[in-house]
Amino acid sequence: MPKKKKLYIVRKEFNGFGGAENVAKRYLTGFQNSFDVSLIYAGSQMECYTFSGLHGPGWFRSLSFASSVNKFLSNRSDELVFSMTRGVPGTIFRMGDGVHKCWLRRKKAGLVKRVSNPNHLISPILERSSIQKSKYIVPNSSLIFKEIEQSYPGHKHKCKVIHNGYSQDVFKYANPSERELLKAQYKLSNKNLNLLFCANGWARKGLTHALGLLSKLAKIAPSHLWVAGRGDQHFYSQTIEKLDLLNQVTFLGTVADTRPWYQMADLFILPTLYDPFSNSCLEALACGCPVLTTQSNGTSECLNETNGLAVKSPRYVLHDSVIEWSKNIKNLDRKIISDSVKSLSSGNEINSYLNLLQTCGH
Repeated sequence: MPKKKKLYIVRKEFNGFGGAENVAKRYLTGFQNSFDVSLIYAGSQMECYTFSGLHGPGWFRSLSFASSVNKFLSNRSDELVFSMTRGVPGTIFRMGDGVHKCWLRRKKAGLVKRVSNPNHLISPILERSSIQKSKYIVPNSSLIFKEIEQSYPGHKHKCKVIHNGYSQDVFKYANPSERELLKAQYKLSNKNLNLLFCANGWARKGLTHALGLLSKLAKIAPSHLWVAGRGDQHFYSQTIEKLDLLNQVTFLGTVADTRPWYQMADLFILPTLYDPFSNSCLEALACGCPVLTTQSNGTSECLNETNGLAVKSPRYVLHDSVIEWSKNIKNLDRKIISDSVKSLSSGNEINSYLNLLQTCGH
């Protein structure tokens, strides 16, 4: 049997429940049959070498990690590199974090904010280095491809869009009787319109707008918002009190197994300001749950009239048209919703990357 070619996967953050960390774990497993795979992350050790990037402010961690990885890889030019990190060029540079200056534009970060935060100065420099020096650039949505096209027009020929994939063994359709059993187990009322918000970084992901939508829907019919993920509960509790929603919001904290929540919820809502491609939206769809998100989310490319709605920006989830649309959520066919994303399996995603890597001498 011929010896497998070496492949390094590079992702600064690895340990945790975040979407990017889970994606890195999926690639590690998915590539192992074809390559001798090693994962490089901040604090990891390999061949008597320890990678930096664990200590100091964010901008310093990014710089030190990229520097240590590039130093390690400089003597391994014949091996393949799958980079998920700005500042580390690779055979493939996967741009799952989007284009930094486009994020700043959406965030409406002014010149003072940009100059005063070293991260906003360093990230574009690291990003440009990866784009210029990588053989292939993989945006995970057409949204990000268009931003690369605008920001780095000389490198768009190196781009290939590969959407995120999901595990079909984990995220799947639940039939009506299975949903009823789950709702009984988790004590979700059938009388309520059960909304689910699942994310870390609640400000960017739009929890305030989700609460605003809940407030409007609650005036029409019994409604409840279930909030999963990490965030400042105290800050949002004040908003909840102002909106008179004290008994209609439940904070779940970090949820290790999100599948039953996607299967139970009547609507998954993510009014995000910017998301290259939200895994949580994809997983919700795979479980048959309709999705309400923004056009600034790459997963909106999967939505149509049968499975969800993508609005122009976070504040648009409060429009009367969205309220009207939400009234009919329970009438959508959840099996059709689940089937709508079948082609986006993690197996198909991995195969797309393997096909690309095979053109690089594998």
